[in-house]
Amino acid sequence: MTYSNGTGDRDFYPDRFSYDPDNDCYCCPASHKLSYYRTRKKHDKILGDDYRNSKACQNCPVKSRCTRAKRGRTVFRHRSQDFLDRIDQETQKNLATYKLRQMIVEHPFGTIKRAWGASYFLTRRKVSVSAEVALSFLAYNLKRVINILGTEEILRRLRQNKKAILV
Repeated sequence: MTYSNGTGDRDFYPDRFSYDPDNDCYCCPASHKLSYYRTRKKHDKILGDDYRNSKACQNCPVKSRCTRAKRGRTVFRHRSQDFLDRIDQETQKNLATYKLRQMIVEHPFGTIKRAWGASYFLTRRKVSVSAEVALSFLAYNLKRVINILGTEEILRRLRQNKKAILV
């Protein structure tokens, strides 16, 4: 997970602030309570809540390490944060499997989607989209084989197989 706080001091990244669900507040690394401040929305959709304690931040001796904001530190809590935390725990628990999946499964999708610009389908209907996906993965696999074996080795193996089939 990537965190930041504007000052670059890792001791004050958002993951260092502990959430107290019973009191609906955060406790900062300097032991100050950050209470609910406002609900953050985007296009009339609730994203989450902001927590802060301006009075405590004004007199805090470590404020310069925590934030550059004049009014003090604000911590955002996503509406689905409990679920996101559970996913993060499961990922950390199964990190070896997750890293293996990233190497094996995620790379082709990421390459085709981002590097090749195939972020949406050009066709409609399941049969056409299936053909489009199949062609994309065929091209990915051919490119990968060429990078691994080289064109000369591929041609040599094709000639060898051709002889075996004709005999």
